[in-house]
Amino acid sequence: MRHMGETTDTEIQHELGTSERSLVRSHMYFLLAAGFSFPSRQFHSCLADGTYSEDICAALAALFPELYVIYKDEIAFSLSTESSFEDFEGSFLSAFEINMPQPSVSLYEGSYVQRNNRPGLLLEIKGFYRHFGLEMAALVNDLDDTLAAELEFMQFLTAKQAQADEQGTDSAPYRLAQRDFLKRHLTAWLPAFSAAAASNIRNGFFVALAKLVNDFVTRDFTESLS
Repeated sequence: MRHMGETTDTEIQHELGTSERSLVRSHMYFLLAAGFSFPSRQFHSCLADGTYSEDICAALAALFPELYVIYKDEIAFSLSTESSFEDFEGSFLSAFEINMPQPSVSLYEGSYVQRNNRPGLLLEIKGFYRHFGLEMAALVNDLDDTLAAELEFMQFLTAKQAQADEQGTDSAPYRLAQRDFLKRHLTAWLPAFSAAAASNIRNGFFVALAKLVNDFVTRDFTESLS
């Protein structure tokens, strides 16, 4: 996981150029997607040594200083772990998959919106991905509306926007796609997801991350893409 270096400088937001800001946004979406993907030992190591929380703090401080001030203590406390990899993996399964010892929280958009038209929802999301030459990896047995996939799509779009701005080419298609995708999808279901996590999940890491992803996406939609 790339380490960005922690900062508390509230002026950094004004020092970022257009392409640099898009790169930081892309990294933040990468970090959030990693948190909602099935745990790997590498990710667990980043939680255990504090790298993950430091990277989150750095990106948030650079993009939205006011949100960073609200979250900095909670991030340092909650977005880390002292548990073993096996225990953390078990917490992920309990939180999102196996409905034990309490009902799990779904990581799929279709569990929150368009419940009566799941095929239509999946086709629409797949259409976004295919428009930019993307599709779910053939070896990944998962659906297109999983939270990690949608966050990774935003990671891709913001990285492509940064590349276009750096090269002096038209970045508008990537910016418009971001706004449309956030409006039609992530902002439409993350509030319900965050509320469900707060009510049903016992592990503090996933509760805090669910709250953060909702607040970050909302802020990103209203400020970065206005």
